[in-house]
Amino acid sequence: MRFKLLLTALLMLPVLAQASVADEIAALEKGKGLQGARLPDFGLPGTGPVRAAASKPLRMMTLTDGRQVNLNDYAVVVFMQRSCKYSAKFDPLLKSWADEEGIKVYPYSLDGYGDTAFPVALIPRKAGPNEPIAGEILTFFGNGLPIATPTTFMVNVNTNMAYPLFQGETDMGTMSQRLAQMIEADIDNLPPDTLGPVPSSASLTPQ
Repeated sequence: MRFKLLLTALLMLPVLAQASVADEIAALEKGKGLQGARLPDFGLPGTGPVRAAASKPLRMMTLTDGRQVNLNDYAVVVFMQRSCKYSAKFDPLLKSWADEEGIKVYPYSLDGYGDTAFPVALIPRKAGPNEPIAGEILTFFGNGLPIATPTTFMVNVNTNMAYPLFQGETDMGTMSQRLAQMIEADIDNLPPDTLGPVPSSASLTPQ
């Protein structure tokens, strides 16, 4: 009996630890006064997509092959640092572009601080004291991508599949093109690791 209780407690630990990520995102939404159709958990084990109270109006995007998608089904994750000069230039452009396109951005800070574009940012957290790296870092950079800022990803908020968009500072024309490509790959169920190297620039700050 005691063994069963211990086993149950151990199995619940990852669930409880990782659920805090969804709580953080919900708190970030509440603090900004925003409502969304869904909020992603970014594929972290033990959590599921979080549904917000109200639905967004449809934000349709036409892809290069003519297919139409609802941008409410996708979000952009950006890893940034207040101490990163490239994030300081890139983040305002990203925010303006995302607001215009109607796609949600979730900023994660690697130095624990927001910046002028994203004053309230999420902070990656370890699941436990023995974890070598935060779960969000492992989720996004675990395939060998260098941990650096700014780095952007696209996430399907229904399936939690994440696709790298760009690493380093870039222009919003490139972001729009890359977003469309990754949405097409997601619709076609192409695994991210089959899509070739992630485009990057020299304008980035290593962690």
